[in-house]
Amino acid sequence: MKNLYKELGVENILLIGDDPWSRDSLSTFFRIMECRMQSAENAMEAIAAVSRSRFDLILCEYQLPGMNGLTLLKMLGNIYPGAVKFLLTSYPVQKLVEEAAQSGIHEVIRKPFAMETLEESLMRYFPRGRQGGRDPVGAL
Repeated sequence: MKNLYKELGVENILLIGDDPWSRDSLSTFFRIMECRMQSAENAMEAIAAVSRSRFDLILCEYQLPGMNGLTLLKMLGNIYPGAVKFLLTSYPVQKLVEEAAQSGIHEVIRKPFAMETLEESLMRYFPRGRQGGRDPVGAL
């Protein structure tokens, strides 16, 4: 079986969200795919994680305690601009999608999502070295 994540160079992932079930299920999936994944429940944990480690991909829920995911991803982009950043939301309204794109967030992904949706999004941005990277785009 081919490992798309290894092939694309997605090794270190940060998942930010306050739902333990989502964090656990995605952690299990990425562990099976041989990716290192760290999770954070809130903005403070995410900022601490980014200050300690380098991440290829940051997946962030829009609804977070204390700070929304859009604001957090803007901050994390200033701390570590090299990561690909996806915002996960149940309500990807056009205004949010536009603001996310202007803020350097690569994609807004509608929840719930299939792993195939995430993989299609990843193929647009990895490997960045070979494709030269892409500009942020809209919602799926």
